[in-house]
Amino acid sequence: MPKISTTQKERDRDGQRNICAACGHPGSDAADQLLVADGFRIHRSHTTDPCSGYYRGQR
Repeated sequence: MPKISTTQKERDRDGQRNICAACGHPGSDAADQLLVADGFRIHRSHTTDPCSGYYRGQR
């Protein structure tokens, strides 16, 4: 299981557990669920977008 950052834990305590740290939108879309990347909850699509700082593919 990926490690949650201290900052994300603070976001969770502030009621932002289901809010994407990258774009600020809710993670309620089943097709684009939130996952943990670099310690933050973000939409899966951010990891596939080459313009995103969370991109995981080849550049």
